[in-house]
Amino acid sequence: MSFTKLTSQIILVFTLLGITAYINNVLAKELVIGVEAVSYYPLYDFSTNDISKPSFTKELLSDFFESHHYPYKLLPLPIKRFDKWFVEENIDFKFPDNVRWRSDNSLNITFSDPVLLLEAGAYVLKKNKNIQRHEVKKLGTILGFYPTLWQEEVKNKQVSLLEETNPIAVVKHLLHGNIQATNIDANVIRHNLSLLGKNEAVVLSPHIHSELFYYHLSSIKYPQIIAEFNQYLKDNKQKLDELKRKYQLLNKP
Repeated sequence: MSFTKLTSQIILVFTLLGITAYINNVLAKELVIGVEAVSYYPLYDFSTNDISKPSFTKELLSDFFESHHYPYKLLPLPIKRFDKWFVEENIDFKFPDNVRWRSDNSLNITFSDPVLLLEAGAYVLKKNKNIQRHEVKKLGTILGFYPTLWQEEVKNKQVSLLEETNPIAVVKHLLHGNIQATNIDANVIRHNLSLLGKNEAVVLSPHIHSELFYYHLSSIKYPQIIAEFNQYLKDNKQKLDELKRKYQLLNKP
């Protein structure tokens, strides 16, 4: 046997041993997934200690981690410190996540492939659909949510935030005219409008800038598992579509 061939075999053995050690280490540890401690149904609902409540996020994460035999737990955390969770809470994963929500980009975070496509914008009463951006003086949002598209106006005090701990309160403020717009998700708005018997009362303003963005799973410690999650998304497109239909999530272009 040549020296080169022997060296290649030795490297292969050590590589396989390293992978085996990594897998054994992960399987022996309960992975902690940071989730937002808020009711944001149908996307997620971790507002109480009962994390068994069904939602799109709960079913998606449970299916992936259980199908790959990874011990895990969902840990509801305060939204106010969202961009500090990896450092302060020592979590292994975060969902949902997006680089647009981060004020500190110094961490070496691995983001998964896109999971869900949503639209950030100004949702207003249908009768006020022609409202212009400069006419919005008060924006309703969830306490701790990052108003990405309104940073300058909020900073310059051109727009004030009315923050609530749950989306149904935000929707009620919009219906009662206490705010001109809200930046919470259309799926969440639609669900709460149905609870209030006010279907189709709210629309996305066509005159105020909106942006499409994705939900991602993120991690610092386990980029290998993020890669496995990416493969899971590719292999289970039909299952994911069925899950979206189950929770009546709007499909964005």
